[in-house]
Amino acid sequence: MNHAAAPARIAVVGGGFTGLTAAYELAKAGHRIEVFEAAPTLGGLVAGFELDDGFPLERAYHFLYTTDHWMTDMAEELGIRDKLSFHPSSIKAFHQGRRYGFTTPLELLRFTPLSLVDRIRTGLTGLRTLSLRNWHPLTKVTAYEWLCRVNGKRATDIVWKPLLVGKFDIYWDRITMAWLWTRIHVRQTSKIDGEQTERLGYFTGGFRVMVDRWVEELERRGAVLRTSTPITAFHQLEGKPALVVDGEVRRFDAVLGAIPSNALARAASQHPAMTPEYAKQLNDIDYLGAALMIVTTSHPITDTYWHQIHDLDAPFLVFLSLDSLIGAENTGGRYIYYIGDYVPNDHELMTMDEDALRERWFAGLAELIPEFSPDLVVESHVFRFRNAQHIVDVTYESRIPAMRTPLPGYFLANFSQVFPEDRGTNYAVRDGLQVAGLIAAALAADPSRVVAEPPATQPVPLPASTVESSSA
Repeated sequence: MNHAAAPARIAVVGGGFTGLTAAYELAKAGHRIEVFEAAPTLGGLVAGFELDDGFPLERAYHFLYTTDHWMTDMAEELGIRDKLSFHPSSIKAFHQGRRYGFTTPLELLRFTPLSLVDRIRTGLTGLRTLSLRNWHPLTKVTAYEWLCRVNGKRATDIVWKPLLVGKFDIYWDRITMAWLWTRIHVRQTSKIDGEQTERLGYFTGGFRVMVDRWVEELERRGAVLRTSTPITAFHQLEGKPALVVDGEVRRFDAVLGAIPSNALARAASQHPAMTPEYAKQLNDIDYLGAALMIVTTSHPITDTYWHQIHDLDAPFLVFLSLDSLIGAENTGGRYIYYIGDYVPNDHELMTMDEDALRERWFAGLAELIPEFSPDLVVESHVFRFRNAQHIVDVTYESRIPAMRTPLPGYFLANFSQVFPEDRGTNYAVRDGLQVAGLIAAALAADPSRVVAEPPATQPVPLPASTVESSSA
C-alpha cells in the first residue's frame, strides 16, 4: 500500500487575486483545486469588462509601483512580463476652483493655497516621513494628529485632511499614521533614479491578462473554476471542512476563504468551532464600499493622470485619466476616465439609480474641469463594490485575524490582513503565496493524510434542519 499522502482536495472561496494566487500555487504542487466565486467573473476588485467596442478595462482602476515585485515576479512566471510597462505619472491638485501642479517639489512650492512657510513645512514633512525607518511607533497615533503636530494644522487641513476624508469617509480621524507612512514611502520609492516623478505600471490589455493566464494554468492542471456559485455555509463533515453549495455538502481537506472577514463570520456562523470571540474579531473590522464610474469622451479633457481634490465638499474622491498615463496610442485613441468615491456600504451612492449618479458626478466634474461637458461623453459604466476598503485605525494591528483560523481546516486571506500597507494587487499576490504555504504545511503535517486515500466521495446531502440553520 502506498503511504504517501494523496493530492489534497482544496476549496478556494473567492476568485480575486489572493484566491487565484493561492489556487495556482497549490495546483502547481499537485493538489486538486476547486475555486468558488459568487460573481459571474473572476478577478475580484480587478475584474474586467469591455467597453462597447470590445476594448478591455478593469471595473476599478489599478496600477503598479516599480517596487511591486510580487506582482512583477508573478507576471514573469506567467509569461506576461513583456505586457507590463511603467509610465511617468502626473498629478494635479484642485482647491477652491483652481488647479495646481502637484508632481514635483517645485510645483509644491507654487501651491499658493499654503503660505510659503507652510509649503516648505509640507515638503519637510514628506522628507521627515521618508527618514523614519520604523513604522511601529506610528501605529498608535492617528495620521491627522501626527500631521498637525509636524506639518501644522492649517497645512494639514488644506493638504491632508480632504484626502483622509475622501479615502476613509466617517473614519478619517481614526486612521493610523503607519498607513500613511507606507503610502508616502511606496510612492517615493517608485521613482527612477534621476527622475522627479513616480512611474506607474499597467498591462497592455489591462490586468485581466493576469487573470486569464491564471485561469489557463489552473485549468491545465485540472482545477475546477465555478463562477456565479455562492457558498451557503462553511461547515464540517466527519472532521473535515465542508462547504454547503446548492443544498449539498462538499467535503474538502482544506478550505481557503479569500473573502472579507465579516463574510467568513456570516458563512461559518453555525460551524461547531465558531466562538463568539472569533466571530467578534471578524465582525469588528469595518469596511467602506466603493462607487465607480468609467467614462469615455470624444475629446481629451485633461493631460494629467491623477487629480487630487483638496476640498472637503468635493463631489468625489477620485478622478484619473488612463490615457494620460499610458498614452492614447495604447487605448486605441480612446479618452478614458475613472471617477470614484469610498462611502459606507449603506450610503446612497451604493444604491441610487445609475442615471442619477451620472447626473451628479457629471455636474461635479464640470465644476472641476470646465473643459468637460456631458455632450462629450461617448459611454459610461457604473460599478459598485461592497467592502472595498478596510478601516486601519490605531487599534488595528492588534485586531488582524490570523490566516489559520480556529475552524479546523479553514484558512482566511483577504486585504484586511494587509498592514500597514494599503491593499492592492501586489499584496494580494504576496498574501496568496503566504497562505498557500500555510495550507501546504498544514496538510503535510496532518497524520490522517499519510495513508492511501479512498476514491473521492460524492456530495452528501446535508440534513434539512442543518441546511436551514446554516444559511448565510
